[in-house]
Amino acid sequence: MKPLSLILGVLAAAALIVVIGILYFKAEKAPSREETGKTVVAATIYPLYDMARNVGGENAEVKLILPPGASPHLFEFSPRQLEALQNVKTVFAIGHGLDDWATQITNVVKGARVMLVEQGITLRTFEDGTTDPHYWLHFGNARRITENIAKALIEMDPAHAGAYRASAEAYKEKLVEKERELKDVLAPAQGQPILTFHDAWFYFAEDFGLKIAGTFEPSAGEEPTPRSLAALQQTIEKEQIRIMFIEPQLSSGVLESFAKDNHVGVAELDPLGGVKGRTTYLELMAFNADSVRRALQKQGP
Repeated sequence: MKPLSLILGVLAAAALIVVIGILYFKAEKAPSREETGKTVVAATIYPLYDMARNVGGENAEVKLILPPGASPHLFEFSPRQLEALQNVKTVFAIGHGLDDWATQITNVVKGARVMLVEQGITLRTFEDGTTDPHYWLHFGNARRITENIAKALIEMDPAHAGAYRASAEAYKEKLVEKERELKDVLAPAQGQPILTFHDAWFYFAEDFGLKIAGTFEPSAGEEPTPRSLAALQQTIEKEQIRIMFIEPQLSSGVLESFAKDNHVGVAELDPLGGVKGRTTYLELMAFNADSVRRALQKQGP
């Protein structure tokens, strides 16, 4: 028979593990409105998270779902992440295949809804008829998203409607100012062709008057065919392109090998941010504009 002290020690250790687990999940769980006095919402990707926290201000608690550095095209929920969203009432999402995994929240979080932020935005379609979901990479669309988030917060929390409207207007002014500044930065690049890693940058190019001459991957995670690579080589020669843009969230080894074989340099465009130097939507867009400017200057005429 085991000594009583040993049995008691095992029971104490087990109890400690249970207590730690309870405290852990309590700490990770999104606080409820009753606990914080704030409206609790979430956003699927970092740019939406930043817009929502700018509109919500001190009256909203905003949770980010997709970790910085991860790709929304490859994301899967963990039980821990779902537990952390238990008190969230609304999840702001992009939709159209980019973050459709957000719908899982409604199956496990009572009363939660997923709201697409596309209202009032003209969406473009790919050649296969599907919708291009990267619409947040256009300042005009960002302003519309800001309005949609404000409207949703007002519906959930009408007591602070005035604060949400004021925050949204102030943030939209910042978006207008930054767009004007970055258009000046990219003015010399008007009409110049660029090659991107995957087809995420058409809205950005439209906003700044750039030309997407081609993409390496037909869509995120889809390997290019030999035929498409041959066509891309022809585009490089025809347009005299010397720079291709990769994305930090996606594996780019094959592209870098292709670029080396075709004597093309590599620069970076980031659609999501959330990392040092890109901790706001405004910083993210400034990073991308400056990356294009520097790359095209290096490419030369």
